[in-house]
Amino acid sequence: MPVLDELAQQSMPDDDEIVSLLRDPQGFAQAVEVLAQLRVGREEEISNAAGLNVAAQFEGKERATYWLEKFKAYGCLETFVMGMRARKLLLRHSPQPIQAAKESLSSYESHKLADFLIRLDSFRCVIQVDGEVKGSGILVGPNSVLTAWHVIAKKQPGAVQKVLPKIHVVLADGRKIAVAKLAASSPCADIEWPPNAGRAPNDDNEAVDRHDVALLHLYKPAGIHLSYATLASPPYAFNGPAGVMLVGYPEGEWRGVEFAKLQQLANLTARWGYNVTDNRPGSSGGGCFDNNFFLVGIHQGRWQGYGRLVPLICFHHQVQQAIVDDEVPPLLWSLDGSPQSNLIVARDDFFIGYQAAMRGPPRARGLWIRRMDLTHGVSGLPFSYQILASLVERSPSTRLMRVSFDTIVHDLPLEIARRAAQAGLTVQAPLARAGAGVDQTEPEAMIADRARRIAVSLNEQAYAQGIRLWVFFDHPAVVFGDEPRWALCAFVEQAMSLDNLRIVLAGFEAIQMPGVQFDAPGDALGSGAPGLMVEYLGDLNAQDVRHFIDTATRDLKRPISREYLDEWLEEALEDLQPVNGRYDSLVRSTIAERLQKRLQKLCRRGAQI
Repeated sequence: MPVLDELAQQSMPDDDEIVSLLRDPQGFAQAVEVLAQLRVGREEEISNAAGLNVAAQFEGKERATYWLEKFKAYGCLETFVMGMRARKLLLRHSPQPIQAAKESLSSYESHKLADFLIRLDSFRCVIQVDGEVKGSGILVGPNSVLTAWHVIAKKQPGAVQKVLPKIHVVLADGRKIAVAKLAASSPCADIEWPPNAGRAPNDDNEAVDRHDVALLHLYKPAGIHLSYATLASPPYAFNGPAGVMLVGYPEGEWRGVEFAKLQQLANLTARWGYNVTDNRPGSSGGGCFDNNFFLVGIHQGRWQGYGRLVPLICFHHQVQQAIVDDEVPPLLWSLDGSPQSNLIVARDDFFIGYQAAMRGPPRARGLWIRRMDLTHGVSGLPFSYQILASLVERSPSTRLMRVSFDTIVHDLPLEIARRAAQAGLTVQAPLARAGAGVDQTEPEAMIADRARRIAVSLNEQAYAQGIRLWVFFDHPAVVFGDEPRWALCAFVEQAMSLDNLRIVLAGFEAIQMPGVQFDAPGDALGSGAPGLMVEYLGDLNAQDVRHFIDTATRDLKRPISREYLDEWLEEALEDLQPVNGRYDSLVRSTIAERLQKRLQKLCRRGAQI
């Protein structure tokens, strides 16, 4: 993902380009989210999406053109474009890093280099295969890690790799995440195998369509709090002995960045040489960055005592679309993006689950929030509705309804119909039909049939209105009898087969629900039965709090230094008693209260750097 400085340097798109994006349904959905962020603190000045749409219709203007006019009138068009570019939209290709003075190709701007050396801790990683370190990798998206194909291969090119080996990615902060699938790959040349005995191609004919690259798709988005390496765009051909940096793990250990210069290989453009020397086993798959800090290739192996890499220009077309499709899960640190609202601490799995159910694997049909300790009562469960409501508000084609059990509910289908009416959806609670009425079948079958039919009716209403409907079920505050339990299970089972419905269960741990439970988006890949993403509302650790502080201060455009971040963290966790480094989930409210004061003070005084 481009960093803020890189986005700011790009030229503004013209009006036609912006209007075209606003006409695209997916682009417009992203624009609504950016608008919601722009309005924070300026709600009286800037209309929300619904208000702009109504005003456009009233004035008889096309929606996209009207939105552009209003962004200009509000004086926030440039900020809007920046927000869209942070979502990888309205981006313009960066110029090729070819400069008039050859000497400058090896020079590094000191402040940008310092920033790069800090950021690389977010995207450098180790690749493990069957528990052993096999190479290096670079995080290029929330779920996407780029490495060399020969790092993960068990057999020579052309042989059938019957079973994807157990591959894990270990990040610089120690997290170890499994790989779900290969998003894209290209084997090495035949003469380059095996890695410890093969040789470099003599010419391009020996490496036709063999790029030795693999794009790994993680089970769970590692990059939800991280920045990613930025690929050169467009990728470029060899342009002389330019400076290049290798980011890898020789012999599985991090020893820092190695600086080198590129060297052209005779009769060969599919591989570049460069004079690195610390390229021992384990470096393969490491990232090679130019002096503009773009990734321009992947380290492959040795060449005449130095190193060789596969340039990005060879394999960019194979990985580009998969990386573009790797969306960042929505991540809120407060309900309205300000420190005055309720803070959301360590709920990453909620956002990951929401993203999976909205845009991820088709088998993911909603969320189940389960408490790890039932003695905590319903702590955290009602707040989940508020988080979901904040996310739904940012999506114009999404709506939310809530079904609570504050009193005894005898007829759940009827209660669902009543709650749907409150959400603007008119459905009739179905009566028992012939063959499934009283004295015709068991009570369980009768109520289950009615529950399934109202799920179908809700789906039809949602389809007719062009929306996706989220149905949130609160944990019962009163006795939950057999009939509502039968109805709820039947409703959930039916809803998971309907495209326009999504389900959230808050609690209900004692009930055996239908469908599969997915702990991570990777579990929902492939064929199989549908189910719900699970967020376990359990304990948290110091790293979770650190991620929260970093996310909040960056979003407020008031980043703080690492020293101040450590100070905030120490204050937030003061006097709280961890067990094996983890804090009970009940302390979330205490941590949020302490950090809220810090964030409010930061907004009043500005950043402490």
